[in-house]
Amino acid sequence: MNHGYQFWRKPLKLLMAASLAALLAACGGSSDSPPANSPPASGNLTLSVEVVGAGSVVSQPDGINCSSAICTGAFAPNTAVTLTATPAAGQSFAGWSGACAGAANTCVVTMDPVRIAAFPDVTARFVPNAGQSTYSFSLTIAGAGTVVSNPAGINCTSNCGAVFAANTAVTLTATPAAGQSFAGWSGACTGSASSCTVNVDQARTVGASFQAITGTNFALNVAVSGNGSVTSNPAGISCGSTCSANFAAGTGVTLTATPAAGQVFSSWGGACAGAQPTCALQLTQVRAAQAVFTTAPTGPAFQTPQLLESSNDFNVTNNQLLAVNRSGDAIALWEQSDGVPNGSTLKVFSRRYQAATGWQAPVAVPGATIFFGNDLVGGKLFLDDAGVATWIRPDLQTRRNTAAAGWSAAFSPPNLRASQDLTSAVMDANGNIGVLRSGSDVENNALAAGGQWGTWTRVDTAGSAVSERAKVALSSNGTALAVWRESNPGDNNYSMKAARYNPATGWGAPESIETLFTNVTSASPAVAIDAQGNGIAMWQQGSQNTVHYNIYRAGSGWQGAVELTGYNQGLGSAGIELLMTPDGRAVAAWSSSTPGEVRSTALISMQYSPSTGWTVPVVVDTYNINRTLQMDNSGQAVLVYSPDFSTTLVIDLVSRRLNFGGQWSAASLVETGVGSVNNATFAMNATGQGVALWNQNDVAARDSRQSLLSAVLR
Repeated sequence: MNHGYQFWRKPLKLLMAASLAALLAACGGSSDSPPANSPPASGNLTLSVEVVGAGSVVSQPDGINCSSAICTGAFAPNTAVTLTATPAAGQSFAGWSGACAGAANTCVVTMDPVRIAAFPDVTARFVPNAGQSTYSFSLTIAGAGTVVSNPAGINCTSNCGAVFAANTAVTLTATPAAGQSFAGWSGACTGSASSCTVNVDQARTVGASFQAITGTNFALNVAVSGNGSVTSNPAGISCGSTCSANFAAGTGVTLTATPAAGQVFSSWGGACAGAQPTCALQLTQVRAAQAVFTTAPTGPAFQTPQLLESSNDFNVTNNQLLAVNRSGDAIALWEQSDGVPNGSTLKVFSRRYQAATGWQAPVAVPGATIFFGNDLVGGKLFLDDAGVATWIRPDLQTRRNTAAAGWSAAFSPPNLRASQDLTSAVMDANGNIGVLRSGSDVENNALAAGGQWGTWTRVDTAGSAVSERAKVALSSNGTALAVWRESNPGDNNYSMKAARYNPATGWGAPESIETLFTNVTSASPAVAIDAQGNGIAMWQQGSQNTVHYNIYRAGSGWQGAVELTGYNQGLGSAGIELLMTPDGRAVAAWSSSTPGEVRSTALISMQYSPSTGWTVPVVVDTYNINRTLQMDNSGQAVLVYSPDFSTTLVIDLVSRRLNFGGQWSAASLVETGVGSVNNATFAMNATGQGVALWNQNDVAARDSRQSLLSAVLR
């Protein structure tokens, strides 16, 4: 089932079914540990099965063998997995839920990454036979080991429970982990024999204790290939220098690989696997792991700048839009006079770029003119994979464009409100667009590819005085996160709010994602989401306008707001940008005050990994304007901005590249003109193809004329 297509067919809901094509980086975050149903790094997909009651579920092919709580197994994409439910003695199988349905004891689940999105994916329920009473059975485990029951119901390495029919004789068997010994039973079982039988004639509780064998240690040996280092938590490994250490049996050790400058982390070998920079090991035996670092790819480079217009020497205004699709094609919009009927009449022009043939001839957008002023171009511009461009102005007036037919007449969604403007928009892989408007309320609408607008759906709390600055992020699993600031009843402050969209149930109830009694500023927040529906929100709050963040974990919700003190004191708007890869890695950038600096616009960045959390923020540059951050699916990020111009009085345009887990590269010049850059934007797709667009004075240190130029990233 394609969540996205079904969702966009419902006009009351915002389609959230594909990568964030609107950001052209296919982005999206999670808590400090990945969700239990995250696909493993090998490319397999995880299937999670929950057993409720007394019984077991096994899979064919092998991977699931579950008799309590939640079990997971990894299977190749598109594998047909047959699940078989077997009730314990005195029990009956009551049926499936989730990706399975019905009461037959077998079910087939196809490992479709779009479909397998909930957690758990499948639930199997067992109930006592009719007329039979049951009692609960609780097990607590101390130390490292496993306890299983006969009949099935208990199969646990941590505290768990099950339900058994009255008077069932339950035999428990304890198996210690490597380096551990079984210390004994407590509760309804006693002694230190590895097995114990309990008659469940009432609710029963049993404790099982394991302890480390005195003096047992296991060595962990680490090797490094390439240029980088590996450290461990708990401490012991620091390789580079110390590449072997002994740990007590059963110790959980997390290794973290950090590339040197000019390198990227490639993969693990030995007892570790995958391409994530962290690896968790259980020291139940001698272990060896290898971290492989390789030279950072140079990536695409900006090509020679090209003039996009030649309109009788009339200035280009500072309003422009740009979009790039997954094929690398692009379209640009800008404002300029062509002198007809006179130089005071501004018009909107567009120009397409085709990856195979380059820039096409510019065309004027019919009906888009203004006499004096320069506020025609604004809002959002999209280009889908079929080559259809959609321009949505801030007042939600909409036009479409194709290379063959040109620009359509303007059309608008119903029930426009003067107090509300477009504040966020995303497009799915099929060209359907979802938008949020806010100002008094936060509302959602959808524009179907090739179709018309639907009706509006309320997202924020009914009755709120002011809800504004709304932003939305879209996941390929069909979910979405919206964030906004909302006025508090009874005081002059604003709070940070969020709501989640589920394809099956629509928008959930709004909730506060911070509990401070300080004001959330009017600066726009940022939100990103990954392919599993985990997300991150960032915003500014408090008297010093400091940056805050909160992490959303699919299945458990928001984890709690955190303040980044000292990284943007005094700035009204930090211009937070936040992008995320489908596997949950994220990069953030914003402007911060710099102590002693008059301009106070240092460029700050940090990286987020689902396994290790945020890195320490770093200063990328001491000054920045005209900034745009983009990131592709591999985790390569590109910053395009103007740096410090104090020595030359000319504003240049530069780019920096970041291979995730590494450091930002040195600044590289994007433009070659003699005059200052006055406005710039940059768009990039999921494979790293992009286009930069900027205005530049024709003469150094003068505003005699602003021309429009571009450079293609290939």
